[in-house]
Amino acid sequence: MSATALDSQGQGRERRKLVLAVSVGAALEWFDFTLFAIFALQIAAAFFPASDPLMSLLASYLALAVGFVARPLGALLMGRYADRQGRKAALTLSIMLMGAGTLIIAVCPTYAAIGWWAPLSIVVARILQGVAAGGEIGGALAYLVETAPADRRALFASSQQVAQAGSFLLCGLSASLLSNTLTPAQLDEWGWRVPYVFGLLVVVAGLKIRRSLEESEPLRRFLENQDKQAMAGKGPGLRPYLPNLVMGVLIVVLWTVATQLINFMPTYASMVLELPRNKAYLGLVLVGLITLLCPLTALLSDRIGRYTVMLIGSVGVALCAYPGFIWLNNSPSLQTLISFQCGLAVLMVLYTGPASAALAELFPVQVRALGVSLAYALSVTLFGSATPSLITLIYRQSGDALAAAHWLFAAACLSAIPLAWVSLSKYRASATPALAAEHDT
Repeated sequence: MSATALDSQGQGRERRKLVLAVSVGAALEWFDFTLFAIFALQIAAAFFPASDPLMSLLASYLALAVGFVARPLGALLMGRYADRQGRKAALTLSIMLMGAGTLIIAVCPTYAAIGWWAPLSIVVARILQGVAAGGEIGGALAYLVETAPADRRALFASSQQVAQAGSFLLCGLSASLLSNTLTPAQLDEWGWRVPYVFGLLVVVAGLKIRRSLEESEPLRRFLENQDKQAMAGKGPGLRPYLPNLVMGVLIVVLWTVATQLINFMPTYASMVLELPRNKAYLGLVLVGLITLLCPLTALLSDRIGRYTVMLIGSVGVALCAYPGFIWLNNSPSLQTLISFQCGLAVLMVLYTGPASAALAELFPVQVRALGVSLAYALSVTLFGSATPSLITLIYRQSGDALAAAHWLFAAACLSAIPLAWVSLSKYRASATPALAAEHDT
């Protein structure tokens, strides 16, 4: 075998290793956030008891939102840390913080055992996880696009979506398995904690892999070329890229709202459709399988452009939001519920497959982790975190079964605005700064 072929094989192994290392953290992030959403009823009863079960559930969702609110803080701190100290250091720190939050949720005694210390501990755990998640995606996407071949950046970045799909799959399988093998009392008392214990094993494996990574070459070159005193001071800022930041926030809106809505469907099925909760978990498994197709739409976007593929997905969601929920509410059954979940997942594959690369390409190497982290965290905090509690409040106050449709339609329209503007602009290259070669030198 020639030296060139051996060299190519070595590069292939290294790239697979880095994709695995980055994906493990993403999988853990979505695994924990998905678990909290789908076991919201059990967590509400254990840590936020109230005379009104709906108010208890709302308190649980507010705790979920605390993790989202902590994301901008994590984005600022860890995004800047990743741009100054390196992607490897930030990715290692983020998975340690995420693991600490997971451990607290897994072992925390209930409100009946320790009183107000229980909900306080859960809030602390959510803050730790929020800080970790706030910086995770910026460092991860920066690392992936900076180490990917120029014509495969979307494909590499889509590994984040594959990790998310794996999380949906694992959460759906574990929830379905537990709900069908344990009694409702056992699931409510201790069964919901089992997946969190599994998450701790992922932390250990992910930490070991991430410590063996090499630093991103573009960032290393950039840091080596910087004046040491300047880097110790203020450093490069995001001010010149504020329009890019706004565009990034809008791009993530549909991404985060649809994700949280999919997570919310088991509760929606029980609360609005009056279907057994365990029936809705199967849909999450199928959503996970469908989301595994993200690399295909990412490859398509590497060929024809990110925004064209994403615009098709966002317009599709906007057009189907109301008909989908009307059909679901008029024919509440396991078949319609799963069909709705799968249909939404297919449209979101078109959107999210290219979205990771599109987000990273908005910023140059010196502020990429910070820019991506802030755009993602701000959007998730302002829009994604509100999804479960807002739908619950609207339904409680008005009884409007289409509350979820209103929110999903609005999210699709918001995200379509920058995509349509860029896609229709004849000055596309200047309107959206691409991940050009000069950014990585």
